[in-house]
Amino acid sequence: MLHVFRKYQQPLMIVLTIVIIIAFGVFFTPGSGKGRQAAGRDFRIYNRSYSQDDLERRARGMRVAMYGGLGDLVIGLTLGNPYSERAADNYVIDSIVLEHEAAVLGITATDNEVVAAVEKLPGFQTAGTFDPAKYNAFIDNVLKPNGFTADRFDALVRNQLRLKKLVELLGGTVEVTPAEYRAQYIQSYQKIHASVARLSLEDFKAAVTPTDEEIKKVYEGHEKSYTAPEKRVVSFVRLDLTDAEKALKGKELLDARQNLANRANDFGQDLLKEGAVFADVAKKYGLSVQTTPEFSEKAAPEALQTVPQAATAAFKLTEAEPLSDALPAGNGYAILHLDKVVPSRQLTFEEAKPQVIEQIKTERANSALVAKGAEGRAKLEASLKAGKPFDVAAKEAGFKVETPDAFSPAEPPEKLTNAEEILTKAVELSDGALSEFTPVAGGGLIVHVEKRDPVDEAELKKNEAERLASANERKGMIVFMQWLETRRKQANIAAGA
Repeated sequence: MLHVFRKYQQPLMIVLTIVIIIAFGVFFTPGSGKGRQAAGRDFRIYNRSYSQDDLERRARGMRVAMYGGLGDLVIGLTLGNPYSERAADNYVIDSIVLEHEAAVLGITATDNEVVAAVEKLPGFQTAGTFDPAKYNAFIDNVLKPNGFTADRFDALVRNQLRLKKLVELLGGTVEVTPAEYRAQYIQSYQKIHASVARLSLEDFKAAVTPTDEEIKKVYEGHEKSYTAPEKRVVSFVRLDLTDAEKALKGKELLDARQNLANRANDFGQDLLKEGAVFADVAKKYGLSVQTTPEFSEKAAPEALQTVPQAATAAFKLTEAEPLSDALPAGNGYAILHLDKVVPSRQLTFEEAKPQVIEQIKTERANSALVAKGAEGRAKLEASLKAGKPFDVAAKEAGFKVETPDAFSPAEPPEKLTNAEEILTKAVELSDGALSEFTPVAGGGLIVHVEKRDPVDEAELKKNEAERLASANERKGMIVFMQWLETRRKQANIAAGA
């Protein structure tokens, strides 16, 4: 997990930022926009009270940790799932548990260790050497906007060092043996030759033609479930770098981005003033106001497609708090103002008719698909036992056949629909075996494993020591996360009000 996380660290930063903003909801209910105030909730852990401000600061620490390259800390404190809906909650709670348990066990990190660790972080390196300019830029462009100081970042680094020491301590008793390493390598890298027999749901839906009487009966039986979603209309402004600023490099580009962030913050503060009017404040800053058509939460309008959080943010706005925070939008920001709420309503029969037809066709097609899949698999299995080749037998049983290139869990099939399901089935099958018929998105499939290639012994031995060390690190992290979950149960966590 850790090596995958590091490989995709940059895309995951986007996910993490969204997670921290929109999924931080178990213990915390921050407001936004005009009239913002603390929700007044806190919680206790180890019989100590933590205010919402404490918790929100720790949540921001998760984002700062990722921007600072502290991936081990984020992985460990989110229990290996930094992009889940509960990631921010887990990070906050587990950071407190880590600090408490490390103190109990006498595990700490010296100031010298912290300094050395900071100077080794990849983001602060130039040509393999610590670059103070990059570190200072990080302070200005990441720490300060998130309400952090260099000392607070050092505290995050100290926590990562504590975590690593705990991983080493706890993982020392579960070291991966060479035999285990070999088994793991084979499981991950051995190439599998497989074929896939498919049925398409669309083929079955095309054969379903419900009558008007059937459509009306279904509608009347579930009339209240057919509704038009609530919709919103918002006005918004965009603050972006100029073309000249986008062409800047290094510190000049960072300075331009910081100035833009400051401008967005000033704009937001002016909007919070008593009697402020969105259009008037926008005019003061030389910003043009755009207004969207009505849109639902699941379908942001085209004008907001480049603002990943726009729809979610818009549907959190209320008449009392009609202004959003500054939302990341490409190189700049967008700020929304709620103009209109269009309530959800029940659909008439004619409005709901296409939806009802699709529902009937899908339900009947799925039933026919499963029945055909079971029947076809029995025919396919009998034909294989009779000695027919898989592709011939599958076509005779009514399936479409695909034969992807050989693949492995480490090198999964590329550009193949339902690749994850196919890989999962193939790994479980022995050579020559046939999977059960499995419904998947868009239809259903059967996997047939023909053979596995012998393992390349030279490749297995190549970098064995490095891979074994990595396997030990992963196993130690797993043991740490299991231990952390156990210690959390002993922390006497209680939400306050």
